[in-house]
Amino acid sequence: MNQPVLDPRTRESLMEQLRLLAQAYTPEWRYEPGDPNDPGAAIVSLFGELFSQTIDRFNQLPGKYYTEFLNLLGVQTPSPTPAAGLVQFEAGAGAGPVAVPAGTEIFAAAPEGGEDVVFATERKIEVVTTQLEDVYYVDAAQNCIQRLDLEREQPFFGPVEGPNLQRHRFAFSQDQVLFLEGACQIQLSLQQLPRFLEEGTARMLADPACACWEYYDGSGYLPFDRVSAQDGILTLEKDGDAPLQPEADGRRYLYCELQPAAQERIQLSGIGLRSSLAAPAAAGALFNNDVPIPQGAGGYCFGRRPMPYELFYIRSDSVFSKRGAQAHLKLDIVPIVDDPAGGELQYEFTRRIIDKRDAVRVVPDDVYVEQVAWEYYNGTGWAPLAVAGNENPFSCKQEGPQQVYFTLPEDISPVLVNAQEGYYIRVRVIHVANYLSVTPRWLLPFVKAVTCSYQYDRFRPAQSVRAWNNGAMTELEGADRITDLALGVYEPMQPHPRAMYLRFDRPFSAMPLSILFQVVGETLLDSKIAFEAYDGEQFLPLRAIDQTQNLRYTGTVFLYLPEPLPRTSLFGQEGCWLRMSLSSYGGDPARTPHVSGLTFNTVRAKQYQRGVEQLFGTEAYEAGKTLELLESPVLETDLWVDELGQLTQAQQEQLEQEHPGALRLEWEDGAVSRCWVRWEPVANLLLTGPEDRVYELDANGGLIRFGNGVNGKVPPRGELNIRVNYTYGGGTRGNLPTGSVNALVGSIPGITGVRNIEPMSGGTDRPPMAKLEALGNRRVRHRGRALGASDFEQMALAKFQRVAHAKCFPNRNPQGEPAPGHVCLVVMGQDFASEGTRYALCQEIYSYLAPRADCNLVASGRLHVIPSTEVTVNVHAQVQMHDLDIAAVTQQELADHIAALIDRTWRSREIGSQIHLSELYQAIKAVPNVKSVGQVLCEGSYYREGRRCLCALEDDFAVPYATVRSGRHTIQIG
Repeated sequence: MNQPVLDPRTRESLMEQLRLLAQAYTPEWRYEPGDPNDPGAAIVSLFGELFSQTIDRFNQLPGKYYTEFLNLLGVQTPSPTPAAGLVQFEAGAGAGPVAVPAGTEIFAAAPEGGEDVVFATERKIEVVTTQLEDVYYVDAAQNCIQRLDLEREQPFFGPVEGPNLQRHRFAFSQDQVLFLEGACQIQLSLQQLPRFLEEGTARMLADPACACWEYYDGSGYLPFDRVSAQDGILTLEKDGDAPLQPEADGRRYLYCELQPAAQERIQLSGIGLRSSLAAPAAAGALFNNDVPIPQGAGGYCFGRRPMPYELFYIRSDSVFSKRGAQAHLKLDIVPIVDDPAGGELQYEFTRRIIDKRDAVRVVPDDVYVEQVAWEYYNGTGWAPLAVAGNENPFSCKQEGPQQVYFTLPEDISPVLVNAQEGYYIRVRVIHVANYLSVTPRWLLPFVKAVTCSYQYDRFRPAQSVRAWNNGAMTELEGADRITDLALGVYEPMQPHPRAMYLRFDRPFSAMPLSILFQVVGETLLDSKIAFEAYDGEQFLPLRAIDQTQNLRYTGTVFLYLPEPLPRTSLFGQEGCWLRMSLSSYGGDPARTPHVSGLTFNTVRAKQYQRGVEQLFGTEAYEAGKTLELLESPVLETDLWVDELGQLTQAQQEQLEQEHPGALRLEWEDGAVSRCWVRWEPVANLLLTGPEDRVYELDANGGLIRFGNGVNGKVPPRGELNIRVNYTYGGGTRGNLPTGSVNALVGSIPGITGVRNIEPMSGGTDRPPMAKLEALGNRRVRHRGRALGASDFEQMALAKFQRVAHAKCFPNRNPQGEPAPGHVCLVVMGQDFASEGTRYALCQEIYSYLAPRADCNLVASGRLHVIPSTEVTVNVHAQVQMHDLDIAAVTQQELADHIAALIDRTWRSREIGSQIHLSELYQAIKAVPNVKSVGQVLCEGSYYREGRRCLCALEDDFAVPYATVRSGRHTIQIG
């Protein structure tokens, strides 16, 4: 404050005035100032010194009067504010929940010879060693399950970049039935209990809007060409030539991908399959012994000279693999006649004389395959195969295609024949008629083509069944041996609001568990967040203390888990599960908070120490008694007075009823020995009555003053009847960087380490007198009531030392938009505190202003206290230099000058008018060795609704409520 000067005279002007008076009144005295031989000069000098001191004290009267005026107004010098920040505790591996009580002291080692800076935790927590493995976002309405990447910033309660883990799909295999090539038809019987559900399920699964049926062709999954349902039987038809190929496990599967249009849960008790070919298939290979017979060209079934034990192999993997099916062979065999004699005449060479006229034609004997045996391979050897139809189509006695029918055995197996493995049957020659005839005519079976087909007379059970639902897969091996599968192949998610699922690696309990949510920016959710724990059957609500204000800003959530969480499986992952659910289905999924990380075992610590408990005695009626504490500045006090003998039993009961917890009794030998009553601190004793149990605290001096019986009650007489517990500390010495607070005062079993994970900030010293003088007289105007815009600003600045600037914007909402009737107070802290600390400060200011503002304004939610929008300023400047040899030094100087301009000059201005780009050019030009300044680009980075935004800083109105901080500056030499 600029105090008025009542008397402007100085010692020099006084001495000059005395010299002139001496010349006028005593001309005979030749006064010379400073003459050591003149005693008069010494007297004048002494008088001038004393009188100048009187003038100085006289000129201090306005300041003293103003100070007394402030005292009359009740203005008090605020005590130092303690620094605070988040600390994280670590427990040894394998340790259970380790309790860290509230008030646990930790410290930062001071430089050599200094005093350690001690902090104390504000809450009790229990430290756990469990690790967070995964976080999932689940939206049942959108059929969405996504895993979050914990290494980078992610939205909560909104979709993320990445695959959707939700799949409603089931698959089943039957290696024999599904061994198919080319066009085919597959029929499915999906069995349910009760059976009447089957027809409806079949119709739904045949609807393309509800389901898509696919098969694997070796390169991808292809849909079937047609799907139909009749009488509860699904028919899948494939027209293409692509075969059903086995997958990595060697099995062939059918897949059904269910769409969200399918609403009802599907549980199957069994799955039956049968298939058929659209047209008979040509045999895969034909062999005569080890000689291949080409299809189309044909060949001899048993060679040119059939004999017993000759073999004819027929291969058809897609037909002969169908165990239990009725197979149909169609053999196109034509007889080839080989007559070596050729009908020549035969002579009787036993006669002496051979006459040509006696030659006769001999009728040859037909040599043909008279008997064959059909065989199949059963895994250990070749076994007989019972056939029907033309059992011996190789005798060449019938004309036209030959038909053979047989039932494929259940143990038919693939076999290696002529280096080719597959499903074979073979025909073995048992007897060849007239094989030893001297006049043979060979009837040789010549096969042109063999086609195969099959037909099932019943459904074959699936051998393996898989189902994918809600991110998890269920698999049943050996399903063909299970009577009732009881498998839910389609499990739609139960209707539930959007939720986040947290998976931990091991069971744990904690009372409480602390989780730090590092929220980026600020976003208001439309719904309340509920915290739940999974007990193996259902999610149960948890008691929670949410300091993030519904993930509005960075803060800690305390969850009370009395029982260890069991390990269960969700989304295909096993672990211990917590859930964060929105309370309603509404809200915009695109407008969600963004979280950059989750940290456990954290708690806020404040820079204070607990003083030694002090006891004081009181004489009879000591009005205005003053107590002095051992340590100062004092932050909090807890004062109890022994009023035994002053209170009757009825008064004690009344006091306990009106002020619960304000009365403590101590018993000795069955009688009350002490009756401790808590007394409360007040800002000014002059505003209290004679029976008020109050005291006035001078925090800076560590003094406690009691009333005089008129203003405040006088404590009763007694010996050591006043007990004081208090904490002390605070100041800027507690503002320390991350990792500085890293040691415990004492030890806690199981705790292996502690460190502050963010800068300890917010500590302030006693404000200068100039600030008190500037704000103190404003109390006359607002008188503790916030009505005008300046009242909100001045009350916040006077009460909270951590506030550097406060600016009130009437008729504006927190987004900076016009809102009639709203009041938005924007504050900026003294330092670059974390976002959570800034919002916590705003909450304290709101709690202070709300009871002092218009009740209608508060009740209708139109009073807002928010932190300023912190804009990180990044500068890119292009300059030319005189001396390029010191270019690197000059670049560093330019960056330092720009940072100082932003963090000191711009930041010292009031909110909303900090940026002046013209000063940026001046700061760059002022650096030595800068010849000229080219292009200067100034970019601002800030967060809006949880998203990082960039803007060109042409003026500060582009961002509402903007304050600045220095960012990254690039200097280019052009």
